[in-house]
Amino acid sequence: MRLLLTTLAVLLLALPALPVEAKEKKAKKEKVLPHADDVVVKAKERFEKDFGEKDMDKRLRILKWYGMHMHKTVLKDLSKLYLKDKNVEIQRAAAAGLGNQLHDPRRAGTALMQGIKKYEKYGSRKDVEGDEEVLNENESAVLATALASYAKLGVKPDKKGFKLIKGLIDHNHDDVAIAMLDWCGATKEYRALPMILEWFNFYPDGYSWAGGSVSVDTGAAGNKDAKAAKAKFHAKYGGRAKKARPKAHEAMKKALKEITGEDFEKPKQLKQWMDENKLLLKKNGV
Repeated sequence: MRLLLTTLAVLLLALPALPVEAKEKKAKKEKVLPHADDVVVKAKERFEKDFGEKDMDKRLRILKWYGMHMHKTVLKDLSKLYLKDKNVEIQRAAAAGLGNQLHDPRRAGTALMQGIKKYEKYGSRKDVEGDEEVLNENESAVLATALASYAKLGVKPDKKGFKLIKGLIDHNHDDVAIAMLDWCGATKEYRALPMILEWFNFYPDGYSWAGGSVSVDTGAAGNKDAKAAKAKFHAKYGGRAKKARPKAHEAMKKALKEITGEDFEKPKQLKQWMDENKLLLKKNGV
C-alpha cells in the first residue's frame, strides 16, 4: 500500500501544471453576478431623488455612483440616458456606467454600439483638407468613453459592427484613437491589423508622419492626370492629422503587443508578421 501511494504521488508530481493562459481563460468564463434586487431598488430610489436636482455636479455624482451597480434595471436606465439625454456630460457618465455592466456584457455592448453609430461619419478621413474637426471636445470625450467601456466589457462586434467602428482608429482626436486602439488590444482584434498597419505607416514614430506620394496615368491630355493623382492622394492620406501623436503611437504599440504578442518598432516588421501569419489572420476574419 505504501509503495502504491508513493507511486501515485510521483505520478501526480510528474503531471504538468495547468498553464497560466489556461487558468486565465477559465477565470474569464466565470459569470459575473449582478447586485441583489433589493440593493438595486434602494439604489434607484436614491438615484432618482438626487438626479432630479438642478445642480449638475450632484446629478453627475449620483449617476456615476448608480452606474457602479450591476443589474438589468441599471443597465436599462443607463442605456436610456446614454442614447437619449441631450447633455453630453450625462451621456458620458452613462457610457462609463455601461462599462460596469459585466453581468450582461453583450446587452451593454449593444447599447454602446448604438450610441457609437451616431459618430460613424466622423470615424473616417472624409474631412476636406483645411476643415476644422467636426466633433467638439465634449462629443469626442463621449465617444472615447463609450469605446473604453466597450473594451472593458470585452465583447466583439459582428462583421457589420466592426465595419462601423474600425475607422475610429483613424480619428483625429487622440482620445478617440487611443480608446479604439485599447479596445483592439483588449479584445485581441486581428481584424484591426490592416487598419493599424496603414496608421503605423503614416505615423511611423509618433512624432512625424508620412508625406506619401501617388501617381496616376489616365492616358488623358492636359492636367487630368494631375487631378486624378491629387484625388487618389487625398483618398489615401487626406484628413489624417499632420501632428505629433506620441500617446496614440504608444497605444498602437501596446495594442499590437496584446494582439500579436510581438513588439514592433517599424511598420515593415508588422507587415512581415502579417505575411507570415496569413492563415491565422484568415481564420480570424482578416
